[in-house]
Amino acid sequence: MLHAFAYSSRMSAELSNQALHQIVSQSATFNRRVDVTGALIVDGQRFFQYIEGPPDALEAVKRRIHDSRSHAAVVPVLDMAISARAVPYWAMTHIETGQIVVSGLVNARWDEFGHAIPGMDQLVGLLRPHFPRVGTVGATRAAA
Repeated sequence: MLHAFAYSSRMSAELSNQALHQIVSQSATFNRRVDVTGALIVDGQRFFQYIEGPPDALEAVKRRIHDSRSHAAVVPVLDMAISARAVPYWAMTHIETGQIVVSGLVNARWDEFGHAIPGMDQLVGLLRPHFPRVGTVGATRAAA
């Protein structure tokens, strides 16, 4: 069984680009060990992060997220069981985008049941251009 978790938060004002890249690298290393995959979307002021994996591993990652001083005001938008990974390619990737994109993800509907969750469709649409080409999946499961 797999679980998915997504949240938004406000970046710390003193967080440098170098520190952000270090966080992504350390997160990818930890996530690889515990079989968690995900993506961090950044707009310069806010984070939107989506992670997925085994429930126990996801709980460990969520504790790290809540303990981090690199952001504040963590607001969960998704916390549910899933049948398959949406982003199996990366232990953690980092994508910089604009405020409109992050606002769209934050304000998307994430609580719908049925065949499609609009927020997930929006997230996968944003990430799809960054997915590795067919035949290279196994080699790219590291931080991008």
